[in-house]
Amino acid sequence: MLKKTRLKNYISYSLSIICVFVSLLCFCLRIPYGLKNYKNAIKVFTAGFMLPDGMIRMKQNNEEITESNQVTNFERYKKYPESNASNISCKDNDKEIDDEYHAPDEKTFKITESQFRNSGIAYENFYVKNKTSFNLNIGDELSKPPDIKIKKDNSPQVLIVHTHTSESYMKKDLGFYYESFYPRSTDSSKNVIQVGNAIEDKLKKSKIGVIHDCTYHDDPTYNGSYSRSAKTIRKNLEQHSSINVVLDIHRDSIGNNETGKIKPTFKVNGRKAAQIMIISGCDLDGSMGFTDWEYNLRFALRLQKTAETMYPGMTRALNFANVKYNMDITHGSLLIEVGSDANTLDEAVYTGGLLGDVLVSVLNELL
Repeated sequence: MLKKTRLKNYISYSLSIICVFVSLLCFCLRIPYGLKNYKNAIKVFTAGFMLPDGMIRMKQNNEEITESNQVTNFERYKKYPESNASNISCKDNDKEIDDEYHAPDEKTFKITESQFRNSGIAYENFYVKNKTSFNLNIGDELSKPPDIKIKKDNSPQVLIVHTHTSESYMKKDLGFYYESFYPRSTDSSKNVIQVGNAIEDKLKKSKIGVIHDCTYHDDPTYNGSYSRSAKTIRKNLEQHSSINVVLDIHRDSIGNNETGKIKPTFKVNGRKAAQIMIISGCDLDGSMGFTDWEYNLRFALRLQKTAETMYPGMTRALNFANVKYNMDITHGSLLIEVGSDANTLDEAVYTGGLLGDVLVSVLNELL
């Protein structure tokens, strides 16, 4: 009996030693990364006493957080009170804001300006990145009309939404950004809502009915944004069966503090604008319940070709991938990235107006 007790005590003592050793090892491994950025210090010393299965994902760029991760520090960065976005006008809150809050000795990182163009499959005046196993015949798909019938009878034809509504831009074109730069805001005067406004204005001027829903889907949490935006889309479709086209307008993020951020640009009439990237989904095996994805692709290809015809250099390669992103809801649903977080708001809004012109041209052919 005494031997069994001693054995149990020995095992218990050994396990305790192992746990302490593993905890200290985790702590030491996190120190080099955490000390790169003082903001990570608290996370380092918290994570240091956790076992591997409780490891904290620490990222310097909040844009890299995926749908499976919740943004827990969003409130810390909000300078202005949250709007009741489901009830406000997209035109509200148009005040000028200075978003450059930084210490005099704060670290900066470079921004590289670039025009993305020659990548993927070349077809006439544009490119497509086919990330699927589908044998894409661009000419064949372009010859088939989209399943979109536009009417100019004052009824809503286009719905503009933003799954990640708080995605924002830089205020000034400085060529660098401060370490504290956080490209998200619930202030509608500085995020992708402004891009949506520019698109909306061009559609209205052309007598194409449009609804711009400014609901915030990524605040207070990023997790579940697409589920919430799907509800917003379906709600609008239930209220307005005339809607043919659903555009989910985002902004991209390219690069990080180690490599520097990249801003994709082009020029129209001597003025700098943000490049766009159109995303169209595919579901070959039907596992995502997106069996009629070809219709969206045909619309995307027409939009891509028209954009490059009207404004050469406007588009990055069309991203054709095994994704859904709520594009299964209508046959005219697309996700469009307008610039990156290194572009200025002015560049992005200018592009929004140009994109509105492109949409008008394409939709007028579908009357």
